[in-house]
Amino acid sequence: MEQLPLPHAAPRAGFFLPNAKVGVEYCATLEGRDASGQPVNILDLSLPEELGLMFDSQTGRVSGSPRSSGDYRLPLRWSPAAKGSYPGECLLIVNPDPKSLWKQLEPPADAPYPKPHQDCRLITGESGLQLLAASRRGRSHEHQGSFRDDDFLIQADDKTGWSLLLVADGAGSAQFSREGARVAVTSAAETLNQALGGDLGEALAQKLSAWDSDPGAAAEAIGREFHALFHQAGTRAVQAIEQAAKTQSAKARDYATTLLAAVVKRENNGLFLASFWMGDGAIAAYGPAGKVRLMGTPDGGEFAGQTRFLDAASLADPGFAKRIGIGYFQDIEAVLLMTDGVSDPRFETDNGLKDPVRWDALWDELKPLLAASEPAQALVDWLHFFSPGHHDDRTIALLRPAAGTAPMRNP
Repeated sequence: MEQLPLPHAAPRAGFFLPNAKVGVEYCATLEGRDASGQPVNILDLSLPEELGLMFDSQTGRVSGSPRSSGDYRLPLRWSPAAKGSYPGECLLIVNPDPKSLWKQLEPPADAPYPKPHQDCRLITGESGLQLLAASRRGRSHEHQGSFRDDDFLIQADDKTGWSLLLVADGAGSAQFSREGARVAVTSAAETLNQALGGDLGEALAQKLSAWDSDPGAAAEAIGREFHALFHQAGTRAVQAIEQAAKTQSAKARDYATTLLAAVVKRENNGLFLASFWMGDGAIAAYGPAGKVRLMGTPDGGEFAGQTRFLDAASLADPGFAKRIGIGYFQDIEAVLLMTDGVSDPRFETDNGLKDPVRWDALWDELKPLLAASEPAQALVDWLHFFSPGHHDDRTIALLRPAAGTAPMRNP
């Protein structure tokens, strides 16, 4: 019997395309090699129309902007050095846009202390200063269906010329910290506003007017007054938080929050700034370009996200004085306060926070927003920027010369 020859096994080859990402422009060369490792020719590649990619058989490139994620096994035809063509398959993994994975869930309707997911305010005072603040719920809270923990308060007293900016970041691990942040800024502001609107405010204004004649003596005298005033404001905030906890049959630590505050007054050709810094985040006097004066140091811990919160122990700490900053600045662009939801992605480290180049970059982003028809809302929208690994609530408050008024300049 005559034995028939065995059919030849079809040659084999492997194919490779790097991963793609939805919404990100893609351009890669489809690579193929036979069993011996030699390159092969790719004759054709079938791509689903809805994927948004195209194949150029002349160059072997796959390009476009992927519209959907998934693992795609793409049929193709290839040819070895010899004649003939054979079927093959290449796996293309298209990763989803990270932003699309975040849910936007509402908190339970019966949850205590409801709070809007966004808030903003704009004040233009008669002293020629403009105050803006914006806050919005972070993606982590959107995904979990929880409320925004951050809060802020800004005020401008046209009669006295004193302005207030306060921001607070409720601890994510404390169940009622959103209320703690609100209580902290409102209670502290009440104390500051009452004092600055009375005899103390007048006395401070008189001492401030003498700054140029004897800066050292004026700074020392005013610093002592603000040390006492910020301590009173912090004490009032702690007491108010303790009272809120008592009403809810909870513990004060359930309302844990940071507190950053700034008191500002325009005087002659400059700007006076007194600050209180409890926790992380940042307070800075920015400007001119290439120059920044930090008003303190953020509190950190052994692990990421750890910080110091406002409580009776922090007020009794012997190092309380380091939380108070005093300055009289000229050629200044703005005073800025922010929670760590803004400072962490923008500056990353304590050294980054000291880097004027990073502050210049931040201000370059903010300036067009401040020129918008609705600058406060523009700030809210900007706070939704995406930064991998940074999804906390975000709050920023700033003060600057109002549009159309003379900037602060050296005399």
